[in-house]
Amino acid sequence: MPTTSRNVLVAALLLGLAGDYLLRGAEWRLGFSAFLALAVGTALAIGGAVGRDRLLLLAGLCAAGLGLGVRDAEWVTVVDVLSVLCTGALLVWLGSGKRLAELTVVQAIRAAVLAPLSLAAGAAVVLAGASPAPDEAQAEQRAARVRAAVVGAVFAAPILLLIGGLLSSSDVVFSRFLEAVAAFLGDRALQHAVVVAAVAWVSAGWLRATVAGGPPVRLPEEGNPGLPFLSVGVSLYGLLALLTLFLGVQARALYGGSDYLLRTAGLTVAEYARQGFFQLVVASALVLGTLIAAEWALASDDAEGRRRYRAVGTVLVALVAALLVSAAARMGLYVQAFGLSVDRVTATSVMVWTLAALATFGLTTLRGQAARFAPAMLAVTVAWVVALNALNLEAMIVRVNAGRAARGALVDASARPGVHATSPRFDAEYHAALSADALPALLEAAPTLPAADCHRLAERLAGRWRLALVPVQDGLPGYDWRASGLARERALAWARAGAQVTCAPAAVNLPG
Repeated sequence: MPTTSRNVLVAALLLGLAGDYLLRGAEWRLGFSAFLALAVGTALAIGGAVGRDRLLLLAGLCAAGLGLGVRDAEWVTVVDVLSVLCTGALLVWLGSGKRLAELTVVQAIRAAVLAPLSLAAGAAVVLAGASPAPDEAQAEQRAARVRAAVVGAVFAAPILLLIGGLLSSSDVVFSRFLEAVAAFLGDRALQHAVVVAAVAWVSAGWLRATVAGGPPVRLPEEGNPGLPFLSVGVSLYGLLALLTLFLGVQARALYGGSDYLLRTAGLTVAEYARQGFFQLVVASALVLGTLIAAEWALASDDAEGRRRYRAVGTVLVALVAALLVSAAARMGLYVQAFGLSVDRVTATSVMVWTLAALATFGLTTLRGQAARFAPAMLAVTVAWVVALNALNLEAMIVRVNAGRAARGALVDASARPGVHATSPRFDAEYHAALSADALPALLEAAPTLPAADCHRLAERLAGRWRLALVPVQDGLPGYDWRASGLARERALAWARAGAQVTCAPAAVNLPG
């Protein structure tokens, strides 16, 4: 065990040094991806032969890190970072002797609690196990060596300082070198030491919990509350009544036509669709969460109660599916009237995940196979994250809105805060502010835009990406490969090549 602890300690220190360099970018993209690859490689080197579940999760950790280095969209980055955190927590949970087949919603919550505790306390266990407790003779020898070193330092310090001062005064180059070293030690060295220590501490805790002994803390296993169906049925039947009432009103509003909306709420169909989409998605997720909690709380030996639960759960799932269809109908009307934006695409992608979770719940828990829900949901979530990274949704936003502008359709300018008007022109300011993922589609769509919109877009794009080439100085944004990625590097290469945007009928070349 001391050998394993020493290996973990050395690996953690190396990761701390690497993290001090790789994690200093303004954003965690390529630098963070490289750090994750090093962490996974270190875990494999220390852990030796690992099981299939651990290999799958380590591969997932690398894949999420790869997404950070490929995509530039902010909301996709958030999803990838959350994926890294969740995968890392599941690896700690596996280290406690679990298997992915044993994953449940409650076990996932335990993993979320166990991971930060392991990161905080694991390094202390590694340090304690790195060297066995010395006997009395070894302790005396160690104390003697410490005393000798202190005495030597006392004698050496004056002569080193004196000779160093003389050499410094004799040579201006050496003097400036010593001044630079002193400035570094007095200012930046402490900062680097803190970062190295923090990253090494967290790395030691994660490595220890994942591949070298398991988490240093143990959490009690969950217990089933054993509630009767009546205790959970009150909430379920209440939701049943509420959703039925809501969907009845929705049906009248959506299928009653614009005249009904104008009479009852004073709204057009598009204005009605604009309201409440996010609330519907959140409400659907909360209903699903309530169903999951009710299944866990229900007494496991109450066969009749579980039969009734599955019956009411099936109806609730159908109602929630209808709720999501209502939300999708609203979004369809909204996009048809105003076009796409990042917020609308993000909300739609979350709705797709919620609908997939609902279908998974219906195919597992409501068929009496609750133990399969969490592993299946993990697979569904992985597929969803992969799809978000594989599909360039910001490019889709550009193509849809550029097509609308070419047809003279209304473009919603309220995608920018504080602006509430609509106009048929292409919103160059908004689209130029999209991430580097959108740039190829913008360059492709530019010749199809009206001349004024194309020139405005060219000016905004060139100004933005040329600024990104400026080196980082005084805290201002600028180029740093650690905060860059594949899409951003393509955008920067375009800016270095002259930031040319082709507008019909001629090319626009902005002065450098």
